[in-house]
Amino acid sequence: MSSKKRHYYFIEGYDPANPSKLKYLRRDIECDDAFDGDLVMLCFPIGLMKEISSVLSEFHLRNDADFFYSECREVVSVPEKHVNEKGEGNLTFQSYFHKFPESVQYFFDDAMVVVMMHPQEAVDAQGNHDYNMIGYIHANDIDFKDVQGNLHKGYYYNVLRLSERTVGGKPIYRRKRIFTTMFSILLDMVTLLDMHFVYASMGRENQAINDALKMNSARHGKLFETFPMLNNSHPNIILGSSGASKKLVDISHNKEKLHEYYLMIKATREKFVFNQLYSEEKFLGMVDRILKSSATSKIYMIPDEKGNILSAGFFMNWGDYLHVKLQNPSGILKVVDSLKITDQLLVPFLLVGPVDAVKKMVKGAAYKFRKDHKVHITVLNGTPGDPYYDFKKGLIKDNFNYFVIYDRPETFEAMKNHSKDAAGNIRLFTDTPML
Repeated sequence: MSSKKRHYYFIEGYDPANPSKLKYLRRDIECDDAFDGDLVMLCFPIGLMKEISSVLSEFHLRNDADFFYSECREVVSVPEKHVNEKGEGNLTFQSYFHKFPESVQYFFDDAMVVVMMHPQEAVDAQGNHDYNMIGYIHANDIDFKDVQGNLHKGYYYNVLRLSERTVGGKPIYRRKRIFTTMFSILLDMVTLLDMHFVYASMGRENQAINDALKMNSARHGKLFETFPMLNNSHPNIILGSSGASKKLVDISHNKEKLHEYYLMIKATREKFVFNQLYSEEKFLGMVDRILKSSATSKIYMIPDEKGNILSAGFFMNWGDYLHVKLQNPSGILKVVDSLKITDQLLVPFLLVGPVDAVKKMVKGAAYKFRKDHKVHITVLNGTPGDPYYDFKKGLIKDNFNYFVIYDRPETFEAMKNHSKDAAGNIRLFTDTPML
């Protein structure tokens, strides 16, 4: 298939020299999609969501903010299928945000939003075209330090969704290799901003993403690698422990204990690839953002005999932002779905401390969130080299991959070698509350 030329607009914000005008660049890209129509593709800071009417007007699109948000919600709620091309896999689900765009902004306020729209022939009185939303992606800013303490900037690709709109029962976008064009935008953004590392997660055997990665990485002179990760879901009625919950101490707003907790995080995570929490200020900023937007998320510890932290962890209630619906469940998933318990998820992360103490803490939190907030499922992500990998394993497990795209192989090789544990496992810093 021959490639084609398309373009997107990289919007930086409002022009300081002319505050009523947007400042943006038109970027030409090479694409391999099989879609015959025109596409309008925009990249803009998530903060501009509040002024999306002005953004849409600039590009002669229907400037109805509520319509834009509804189109985004529809695409973002498309089922995420963690199966291979043969339909083999454990998990397919939909995520529904309680509010849009507020809920997505709660997670990261520094994301760049990439949207792809198919303009229609119909125009309004102002000459603006109606449109169908095809794709929606976040490129979250990350910065991290390498083994020499050098600061690097990069992206975490997040909320990658494509429309499943059909006409006459046939998909009009999904099978048009649109995903490759979305990746062309993402990798051009990296080139534009002189970034050298990006990463994201995907279902382990998703051939469409693998093909897009391979094709676009080579085109842009990039390399990529994948790393396995296991997503484990535990029913809290089984995982939880009443006795363990009594050991928990809430340190969410205890400055002294948060400092102690951060030092424990730093001691382990500073050896990982992509350590984003390289300063206490960045850690406390993340804590503040999550606790302000989620009334029930907490940081718990279990103390030792001297009152110091034995184990600690951040327990994020995704139910404050969204609920999850399983699609076409089978086996144990069918039983779980029939109980209607997947609406809220508890996601523990940044776990520190001895294995037995962390296990007790997680069990206590699982019980507490089920009793106090009706949260019935705990999700524990684990990677090889994770000291808590074995106890995280659950009845419901889903194979993921993290993929990393880079163009500085020597630097990346040094970071990987620095991160290896005694068994030679490469440890990625994947422990941030991303969707």
